Amino acid sequence: MILLIIGLVLFLWTVVLSIIRLHAIIPYFTPTPPPRFVDRKVRPAIMILLGSGGHTAEMLSLFSTMSPDRYNRTYVFSSGDTFSAAKAVAFERALGPSKSGKFGYKLVEIPRARRVGQSWLTTPFSCLLCLWGCLKAFMNPGIPNTLVCNGPGSAVMMVAICLLFRFFGFRTRTVYVESFARVKTLSLSGKLLYPFVDRFVVQWPGLKEKWTRAEYLGVLV
Repeated sequence: MILLIIGLVLFLWTVVLSIIRLHAIIPYFTPTPPPRFVDRKVRPAIMILLGSGGHTAEMLSLFSTMSPDRYNRTYVFSSGDTFSAAKAVAFERALGPSKSGKFGYKLVEIPRARRVGQSWLTTPFSCLLCLWGCLKAFMNPGIPNTLVCNGPGSAVMMVAICLLFRFFGFRTRTVYVESFARVKTLSLSGKLLYPFVDRFVVQWPGLKEKWTRAEYLGVLV
């Protein structure tokens, strides 16, 4: 009986501590402060999530002025999306190589969270496969400093992985940029991720009025 009570107390204590920790790491409840310093010994790494249906074009447009000498870049694309992979390669060729030779880019493929026309009954299974792929992608080149994404369903899985790592003390900043096509309402991915990303950027002022955590920085693409 005593062991049962001790076990129950430990379980409840673990639940309480987990809830407190979640409250501390979810940006909606606890805004993330900006980085105070940059460790010059660590090469900054940015992860860029691509997606079909115009998401890749918008994402690459955001980084059109990026210097290849500032970050290591990892482009993540969904299985079968050869168009996005090819666009990322062409984009990097246009940027040119790193002058210092210290920085480069990498392409990583992950399973799709949901295919067009896929039954909602099988979607949870494909989402789990996508989640596992995101975990491997997240760790493969090394944990990135920043994740930038827009509308693909896999963005939800990738941000979930970021929160998992943040729970254990790793801090990858997450930035969600809502699609230019979203004028009055957020996308489903945007609605799901609104409380969980560090910065939520919209491209139309009307969205900022409705979603007060959002940042309106004008048209970015």
